[in-house]
Amino acid sequence: MFSYIFGQNQEIENLVQKGIEFHDKGEYKKAIEFYQKALSIDPNSSLANYEIAFSYFSDKDYKNAEIYSKKVIDLNEDNLLAAYITYGNALDMQGQTKKAIKSYEKAIKDFDNYLLYYNYAITCFNSGETDNAYDAVIKAINNNSSHASSHLILSKIMEKKGSRIKAMLPLYFFLLLEPNSGRSAIEYQTLRNYIDHGVSQTSEKNVNVIVPMDKDSDFGAAEMMISLSRASNSLEENKDKSDQELFAENNDGLFKILGELKKDNSGFWWDFYVPFFYELANENLTKPFSYYISLSKGEEINKWIESNNDEFEKFKNWVNN
Repeated sequence: MFSYIFGQNQEIENLVQKGIEFHDKGEYKKAIEFYQKALSIDPNSSLANYEIAFSYFSDKDYKNAEIYSKKVIDLNEDNLLAAYITYGNALDMQGQTKKAIKSYEKAIKDFDNYLLYYNYAITCFNSGETDNAYDAVIKAINNNSSHASSHLILSKIMEKKGSRIKAMLPLYFFLLLEPNSGRSAIEYQTLRNYIDHGVSQTSEKNVNVIVPMDKDSDFGAAEMMISLSRASNSLEENKDKSDQELFAENNDGLFKILGELKKDNSGFWWDFYVPFFYELANENLTKPFSYYISLSKGEEINKWIESNNDEFEKFKNWVNN
């Protein structure tokens, strides 16, 4: 009897493993065939039900992804956390946002996991529940600060809330974690647009500066500084500096004034982002940081890094320690 059960479990594991191999190659339908064979042996295999749900989701068959991930949840055995995430995503993709949110909230009672918080934040944000999205993504970052996408969605949330500095800080961190992907090229330009916002050159000698009214009054001085710093780029003394050098100087000024403001403030922003960037500036590493997060610009940045390898290595060692 025990040998029969062991042999059956081994056969299921072998079929699921073959399915995973096809899934990893992007051959989702072929993977699903193997998972179905495994489920024909044991319809209540938590592993097979989860893997088939994940492959269905990857193949954009959200209804079947919902059905099979819900089966895993109902079994209440293994793969629960991953099943909750797939289930919530599948519901969300079908427009069942409220049901997805309820599912995430149920899962959060049992699991403290950054991916769960992140996916919940995304669903809340897309449904207009900005405050719930904010609370969830802060938990995601506190749970795993190396998850680039959590910083990115936090930036989007703060943009919607009307806070330029708070939209910029997580974007800097996102680009530190993911400097050279397809989406980083887009978000790098978003960051540069934030810096340029409210600054326009009307003639060779005249620059107009309109400082946006940040809803966070404690960031008012930083708002003023970043706009004035950007405006100063057109001064005679800066005419021979490259755009990239000026970008680094603008960043350095922002990081330093935020650090000086910290003594009067506390909370997530002042305890997580501000100390990191303030120390970066005090270590004279803002320049290599600014070039590194600009990697999506291509050859110009690579050449600078190659020519300033010692400075860049110092920056890398600081980040990794």
